[in-house]
Amino acid sequence: MNIFSGIEYKILKDVNLDRKYNGIEYDSRKIKENYIFVAFEGANVDGHDYIDSAVKNGATCIIVSKEVEMKHNVSYVLIEEIRHKLGYIASNFYEWPQRKLKIIGVTGTNGKTSSTYMIEKLMGDIPVTRIGTIEYKVGDEVFDAVNTTPESLDLIKIFDKTLKKKIEYVVMEVSSHSLELGRVDVIDFDCALFTNLTQDHLDYHLTMENYFQAKRKLFLKLKDKNDSVINIDDDYGKRLYDEFIVDNPEIISYGIDGGDLEGEYLDGGYIDIKYKEQVEKVKFALLGDFNLYNTLGAIGIALKIGISMEEILKRVSNIKAAPGRFEALDCGQDYKVIVDYAHTPDALVNVIVAARNIKNVNRIITIFGCGGDRDRTKRPIMAKVVEDLSDIIILTSDNPRTENPEQIFTDVKKGFIKSDDYIFEPDREKAIKAAVNMAEKNDIILITGKGHETYHIIGTKKWHFDDKEIARREIVRRKMVENVN
Repeated sequence: MNIFSGIEYKILKDVNLDRKYNGIEYDSRKIKENYIFVAFEGANVDGHDYIDSAVKNGATCIIVSKEVEMKHNVSYVLIEEIRHKLGYIASNFYEWPQRKLKIIGVTGTNGKTSSTYMIEKLMGDIPVTRIGTIEYKVGDEVFDAVNTTPESLDLIKIFDKTLKKKIEYVVMEVSSHSLELGRVDVIDFDCALFTNLTQDHLDYHLTMENYFQAKRKLFLKLKDKNDSVINIDDDYGKRLYDEFIVDNPEIISYGIDGGDLEGEYLDGGYIDIKYKEQVEKVKFALLGDFNLYNTLGAIGIALKIGISMEEILKRVSNIKAAPGRFEALDCGQDYKVIVDYAHTPDALVNVIVAARNIKNVNRIITIFGCGGDRDRTKRPIMAKVVEDLSDIIILTSDNPRTENPEQIFTDVKKGFIKSDDYIFEPDREKAIKAAVNMAEKNDIILITGKGHETYHIIGTKKWHFDDKEIARREIVRRKMVENVN
């Protein structure tokens, strides 16, 4: 087997290059005896700086993306644009496991994680590998997620493990970054879902058009574009649908305002689902139009893989929110605390409007912040959204990373029209505690930005920080104090 099959490469030094290797890694710490080490330049770290470490740990072949000093008695191979070629090397090494699987890709700004959870639920007893922002899950085995979409080598390893566990289906989030960086170049998808496209990641893509074109690439990687499911209530989704429907008449469109699949909220915790002129009333526990959209998209995918509408409807009523997605914390208090991952203007609109539509709601208290080293242009827009839709605003910190927090807050504050009508508490823990202690009966506290995340990034270091943990602790503490008094 030639692991370099199908790509251009240059042998710089041959020390039994054709030997059988035991593994392949791009992290020198994971290298073992007779492994291949792939050195590439990342955003913050250059793998070429770790060649010595890799050889010390047992690497016998070094793949580089630039000329280096070849001081070790091992093979050196030069491959340009290695990030885009790594998937081919990994696929050759693991004998292309993805070709024996059915792979469903989900892309969009918001709703990817919830959609993958919902698709898995609608598949019933069918074993699934699920890959996304919260975790990577192969059958019953769960791994921490590093990226929404893993590096191509890690993806191929997951596919190989999936195959060995005799699992046929993979449901995965496909980020715009992964499409641009070549992480999914070696995958031909069986089905694809487009949820929506709203402002995010412009620090990377620069323009919304570039962002859209990145997302569009997923649909160019489909084995058959007829197996697309697209939200046509979204302007970019409609554009995608209009482009492909002419030659692919079996695409499923969906929306609340129209589409092959339509949904509508009814009173009493029910929804109507309309498909092919048939309307079914179904019990539905989740709140917010965004949850209805995600459910419709998941239903479309379930139909595409051959699950009957009858079976799908039985399972819809059992769908629950993904962790950190409009997740309510119930400690017996007379106000609501909801944690959500919302970190874009559109996502904030969705969660605040959903909260506003809860019965007997009093005030909406929104805690929000903006991530550092990310799209600066969305910060004032997020501030305006929160100001327009909330009763009380608490501006706080949310993963400043290496950016000066003062710069982040300055950007955010530009979006407030009423310049001082908000609470500024840069300490996120204190912000959460303040919200809990000011809450009155039937208030809703929205803690946005982190959702499932259990860390706070300051500089380049991750510190343990869990919004849910802090909120629950403060709710319980407040109740104890009130009971004493």
